[in-house]
Amino acid sequence: MNATMTGSRLSKRFDDGPDVLDGAEVTVTGGCLTLIRGSGGSGRTTLARCLTGVYRPDAGDVILRLGTRGNVELTTADPRTIAWLRAHHIASFDGPLAAAPTLSAQAAVTRAAGCTPAAAVAGLDRLGVAGVAQRPLGRLRVAERHAVALAAALLSERPFLVLDSPDEYAPPDALARWLHDATAAGTAVVVTAAHDSPLESIATAVGELRKGEISWHRR
Repeated sequence: MNATMTGSRLSKRFDDGPDVLDGAEVTVTGGCLTLIRGSGGSGRTTLARCLTGVYRPDAGDVILRLGTRGNVELTTADPRTIAWLRAHHIASFDGPLAAAPTLSAQAAVTRAAGCTPAAAVAGLDRLGVAGVAQRPLGRLRVAERHAVALAAALLSERPFLVLDSPDEYAPPDALARWLHDATAAGTAVVVTAAHDSPLESIATAVGELRKGEISWHRR
């Protein structure tokens, strides 16, 4: 059975602001790439973080179906379980890595992805940033730090991969090939992106996030 992630009736607001998510629904299954597009401020990052346990939604639930391991409800899981899921089942990208600024990019990717140093360099090269491999994270430009974090997520080889606006930090063709390889290997991939994302052409399903809800378009 393929791994499946289902977010149902997801709602989220911050402080006294308006609802960022208001009943959003999303399901992604292993071997599929689900693209959720939206304008800036539409809640794309909030959605991605709710799907990975970084945020807890105010209402709704996120259920991970892990095949023979059964189901886990992410939204009610304790912090230890969430940490375990993120370490072994969910790879995500929603900003730079939380790592010491003195750590080299290669070492940061190796540690975050659980891969070899050689694989880390190859991954950075695949995204066009091999030149930063030996440089400390603290000396990288913002876009370079994002690319390093994206490489770590893509190299993690976990059943679920959730990427927030990855095409802003990687060559579209290289990213598309990598995501194609990931889905071919059975990974369940969720990508949030702007309306003009080139990744739409390889998506299995496309949804539009607007006013806190996702409307789905047939492929």
